Amino acid sequence: MNLHRFTPGLGANRLALIDCSDRNLASLEKSLQRLGIPWLIVREDEPQILNDCFAAIVELDNFKSPQALAHVHTRNLPISILTEHETLSHVQRGVELGATAILNRPITQGSVYTTLMMALALQERLSELQTQNAMLRKRFASRPLVAQAIARLIVELGLSESESYERIRTRSMTTHRSVEEICLDILREAAASRRSSS
Repeated sequence: MNLHRFTPGLGANRLALIDCSDRNLASLEKSLQRLGIPWLIVREDEPQILNDCFAAIVELDNFKSPQALAHVHTRNLPISILTEHETLSHVQRGVELGATAILNRPITQGSVYTTLMMALALQERLSELQTQNAMLRKRFASRPLVAQAIARLIVELGLSESESYERIRTRSMTTHRSVEEICLDILREAAASRRSSS
């Protein structure tokens, strides 16, 4: 089973193995070698360059590298936790650390592959959702702006609310600019006209 067939270019990057015990490390190295995935060992926050890593596996029971994990977070890499126990407290701790998958013992080539694919897929989905949320927050924040621009058109031009919005939307489509940008223009024009008349 070659992981690169399913995820091209993955072999060019390494998997960070953070605070893994010697026993688990031996099993992980054996599986990763078979999968053709290079790895990087990080223990107790020793300085390492994680820039070429595509994901991280953190052994929960031995975790002593918060700075390395913070670096993994800043790069938005998927995190899997390795634990011998699947208790609720272990799952909660893994979620607190930002994990999107769990790898349990015994460690096999198949379990490593499955865990990595799950973590990669869930991290990608999480990133998509974060992007969507940011867009929705921006839209929500612009609602008062749209309402002010509509009110301005109603007052200045005597249009109805729906006619005002339709005018804004049409202008947005013909100029290939967002509704928010058009609303800002309307409000700036109104402010400039008030300043010039005073």
